[in-house]
Amino acid sequence: MNRSIAIIGAGIGGLTLAAFLQKQGLKFRVFEQAEKLGEVGAGIGLWANATNCLEQIGIDDRFWSTTGCEVHKAEIANPQRKVLSKCDVTSVTEKMGTGSFVVHRADLHNALSSLIDSAAIIPCKRLFSLEQESEGVTLYFNDGSEERSDLVIGADGLRSKVRSELFGEKEPVYSGQTCYRGIANLFIPERHVLREIQGQGLRAAVIPLDDQRVYWWATENVPEGTNREPGTIKEHLLSRFEGWAFNVPEAIAATDAGAILQNDLYDRPPLPTWSKGSATLLGDAAHPTTPNLGQGACMAIEDGCFLGKRLGKDDVTEVFSLYEKARKARCESIVKESRRFGWIGGWQNPLAVRLRETIYAATPESVMRRTMEKHMVHTV
Repeated sequence: MNRSIAIIGAGIGGLTLAAFLQKQGLKFRVFEQAEKLGEVGAGIGLWANATNCLEQIGIDDRFWSTTGCEVHKAEIANPQRKVLSKCDVTSVTEKMGTGSFVVHRADLHNALSSLIDSAAIIPCKRLFSLEQESEGVTLYFNDGSEERSDLVIGADGLRSKVRSELFGEKEPVYSGQTCYRGIANLFIPERHVLREIQGQGLRAAVIPLDDQRVYWWATENVPEGTNREPGTIKEHLLSRFEGWAFNVPEAIAATDAGAILQNDLYDRPPLPTWSKGSATLLGDAAHPTTPNLGQGACMAIEDGCFLGKRLGKDDVTEVFSLYEKARKARCESIVKESRRFGWIGGWQNPLAVRLRETIYAATPESVMRRTMEKHMVHTV
């Protein structure tokens, strides 16, 4: 039976699912609240577990060879240029037969949308509510329109409307950190290194996208909702990260002040289940995570891959059950580990920072490699 499938949200996870559904010839539509498809001006890390999924739908070497930068090494350092911990990423990714990359989010979003029939993506559709019945689900949108579908997949992010309709409205949990992101025109001779720099209550990274551009991010410990005026962010960051090594102040200085993004970092405690009736959740709607391990979008891509390859089956209850059995423990573990890593990275007491650096420096590379293997050596 070719059931109709409604995907709420045209982000990276929702489009990954749609691309897999289209590849199988299944009937679907993607409802997106924005007027135009697009992603914010920031980078995104795609570890080998995610690139393996993307290659299954046709995003192949032609994309990776022209977009972004492949990651060969991962490091943790301090602002004084001391590398505390490192890992040879290629020794991990070779077990997957594909690489790990940092790309511009918009490039990946465009590549995914190009695989999908444009008529199947419906913009300007903000979900207001949904109603489940024995024969399917009715979706009600803010513009007064209604749509019926046999199945609904909520891929609508941290503050998912599908999630709240299924399981009630609850606020996400603030991590204690806000994050600034930007793209700068800056040449960095050192390529292929993904390096997080950790200071006293501050963290940052500068990652090449190509020979002309870098993606950078920076976090600081602040109360929730400390939203700075866009015109003041750049000056604030240049003050906070003055003197940092590894091109952090240079990247901030080279960024257009009005293009710097700020977002508080959140996650949520695990749900008992992601599915209810004919609806389920995907990506941040199901298991939102802080970005500290770079696995948030990767988990959404994995979710889309798993569901997209199995929703052609008649027994939807079985598919949803298999989905949660295969995905839930893995995703919840990554959410927990990501929060812990960000918490440690955000230590600001000088004694705690010294302890953190001592622990990192004493930890063998094999330990970091095993952790990365646990996250990355995984096929869907």
